[in-house]
Amino acid sequence: LLHHRHHHREWYNKRAVWGEAEEGSMTKYVQTKDELFDHLKDQIAFMRQSASSYDNGFEDEAKRLAVVIRVLVHDTHKSTSLLTLLNKKNINFYDSATPYDPHNLLPHNGLTMMEISPEGARHTAPLDGGAPTRSRTRKIPFNVWWEGMFVIRDKDKRTFTRKDLVLNTANTDGGAHIDPDLDKAYASLTRFNSLGWKFFRRDIEDDFRNSPVLPSIRQISHEVLKTLKDEFPELF
Repeated sequence: LLHHRHHHREWYNKRAVWGEAEEGSMTKYVQTKDELFDHLKDQIAFMRQSASSYDNGFEDEAKRLAVVIRVLVHDTHKSTSLLTLLNKKNINFYDSATPYDPHNLLPHNGLTMMEISPEGARHTAPLDGGAPTRSRTRKIPFNVWWEGMFVIRDKDKRTFTRKDLVLNTANTDGGAHIDPDLDKAYASLTRFNSLGWKFFRRDIEDDFRNSPVLPSIRQISHEVLKTLKDEFPELF
C-alpha cells in the first residue's frame, strides 16, 4: 500500500485537480494546499540542514541556502515562489542589516561582521549577535527587504540588495547553475575584494580571507527562518 510521505494519506483517496492545458501541451496536475505545505516543510528542513553545515565550517553550503531562498520567495513571469503559492508573500520579514549611513564615505557591509583569528580576518554571519545597532526584532515589507534597500555598497559605490546576492549565487555561481560569464559587479565583490576592506596586523596589510557574499546569504537565511518560524511555528 502506498502512503503519502508526510500525512500517510492513501494515494487513491487523494482528490486530483487537473488544470487546463495550453494547446499542444500536456494536461497538468495542480498540487493541493496540503502538498504545497509539505513542500514548505521540506524547504525549511533543507535550509536548517544547510545552515547547520555552514555553521560547522562548510561556507560553500551558502550556495544551497541561496537556492532554497529563491524557491521560497522569488517570483518571475515563468515561475511562482512557494510563499506566493501559499498566499504568504505579504508578510513582513526580519531585517537584521545595520543601517546605511549616507554620511559615511566608507564601503557599507550591512549583513556581516568581522571575525579576527590567528589566520587573519573573515566576514561572518552574526545571526542574532553582533553590534547593538543590529536589530533583532525589526520587520519590514517583503519588497523593501528583498530589493528595495541595499545591504552592501562597495568602494566603487556599486550597491547590492539581498535579491542581487541570492540570485547571482543561485543562478550563476554554483547554487543551481554555473554560468561562465558572471555579472561584473558581483564578480568584483566575490573575487576581487571590491568592498575594499583590509586587515592590518603588525603593520602588515592583508586581505580578508573570504568575500562578504556567502556570509551575507547565511544571514539572509537566518532572517528567513525567523520569519517563517513566526508564520508557521508548528514547523519548528
